[in-house]
Amino acid sequence: MSNTGIIILFIVGLLAVFAEILIPGMIVGICGTICVAASIYFAYQAGENTLGNILLVTSILSIPLFVISWYRMTSRTFAITASEEGFTAAKGFEDLLGKEGVAVTPLRPSGIAQINGRRVDVLSSGEMIPSTTRIKVIEVKGNKVVVKPI
Repeated sequence: MSNTGIIILFIVGLLAVFAEILIPGMIVGICGTICVAASIYFAYQAGENTLGNILLVTSILSIPLFVISWYRMTSRTFAITASEEGFTAAKGFEDLLGKEGVAVTPLRPSGIAQINGRRVDVLSSGEMIPSTTRIKVIEVKGNKVVVKPI
């Protein structure tokens, strides 16, 4: 394999590993890792020790870059905070308990309500509630907001 082919294989592998951060599922990342390892192997097999060393060092130095990128992307996507009861969503609905609002859609038993200027996915306490009915939040557990008609 030529040096150009080895370098292209290496770059494709790095791009696949980086794509794994955006598209989780492990298959793309595993294929990318195999491409990177194969390019390093082919470089050494071709007698290109300098190219092999450069690819090896580049792959080792890129690991922290990928880990930091992965951490930053997942920390924005899955923002969680610790509490006494365990982990909960960072933007909770606890402040809505006892507040009143209006059902935007019919609640059969779930739907959307406008509470404190926020559109919130809610559940009725069992009954069907028509839209535009005034409602009150009676229970909040994590992201589950239970309401009843006023």
